[in-house]
Amino acid sequence: MDNSAEQEALASTIQEQQAFIDKFQELFSADRDPGITLTNVYKEIPITYPASICEIRGHHIELQTCELQLAAISQCSEAYIQSPLVDAPVLARMDRIDVRMHTVLLSNFCYRQLHVNSRSTVRVRFKKPISIVAQAGPNKISGVIHDISLGGCCISTLVKYGVENEQELKLALKLMEYASGQGLSMLIPSIVIRITGDRPPFLCALRFNHTPHSEQLLSIYINQRQLEILKELRDSL
Repeated sequence: MDNSAEQEALASTIQEQQAFIDKFQELFSADRDPGITLTNVYKEIPITYPASICEIRGHHIELQTCELQLAAISQCSEAYIQSPLVDAPVLARMDRIDVRMHTVLLSNFCYRQLHVNSRSTVRVRFKKPISIVAQAGPNKISGVIHDISLGGCCISTLVKYGVENEQELKLALKLMEYASGQGLSMLIPSIVIRITGDRPPFLCALRFNHTPHSEQLLSIYINQRQLEILKELRDSL
């Protein structure tokens, strides 16, 4: 890239960042509460709390929020800024946090879709990937899952032979309950939503069609795992 092209790119970046700063200045000067919230996705759990703009300096904004949100920002090194007065979520990079003052300094803004906004159920990440086996007719599929919700999961598998979209299968799952240390074994009726990947590992997305038993056990696990993740986050500061 020659000097003129570099200068044009730099000027464009500065102009884009200034547009974000101008929007934040509007929120800061608004007559009514702009309803700003900060969101981070930590181990698949959305952490969202209100925030207020303290100061705008150059292409940086300083916001005040709660300690749990600061812990999540510290772990993710970024945060999503949302407000009813802004058309889309704004992703920003963390420059520094001040735990004592409950503030975070953010910069490098861009519009970015926040996929957790469309989730209908809580998703949690396991401490380590869980090995599973799914029965699809006469075929068995083995693989690992990294996270789960009451709605479904995504299997990482080396083979996709015998698996098709909309196919019914049963997922054998063994989990460990956090509170009691007891094992939770369940067989979950599922539907294949989609299979992605041209070569291994393939990703097989499932939607669960629970039995009362599997729904109860998985609800217990997800609630316990959610509390465990939040405790871990609180202890990180």
